Amino acid sequence: MTFSPTAQMLAKAIDESGLTQREIADRVGFKHANIITMMKQGLTRVPLDRVPALAQTLGLNQSKFLLVAIEEYHQGVYEVLSDTLGLPFSDAEQGLVVMFRMASLRTEIELDGAFRKALEGILDLAEAAHMR
Repeated sequence: MTFSPTAQMLAKAIDESGLTQREIADRVGFKHANIITMMKQGLTRVPLDRVPALAQTLGLNQSKFLLVAIEEYHQGVYEVLSDTLGLPFSDAEQGLVVMFRMASLRTEIELDGAFRKALEGILDLAEAAHMR
């Protein structure tokens, strides 16, 4: 077994899932269950297009799993994403993005009123935490 952060993350999630490799393969769309073993052992890469299905099936944080795989398999791409987008996001940043997306699904978000007050409150909290 080779050292692979992606394989280690996957192996831990598989072991904790209580699912068989056949069940995982079926849910993710692999024809053969042995591919799960090969990915888990780091013998083959986790296909990036299967990260969402694997994450959902195994209860992994999809963004973190994807970033681990990109950093391992495509270091240059990871560096560009990190430099350009400031990745990886902290848990707080991810939470804010999720809240914003949930709110925007309901209606177009206006940057005035309640949303602006909420953002100002979050910025005040961040500033207070930074000053500690």
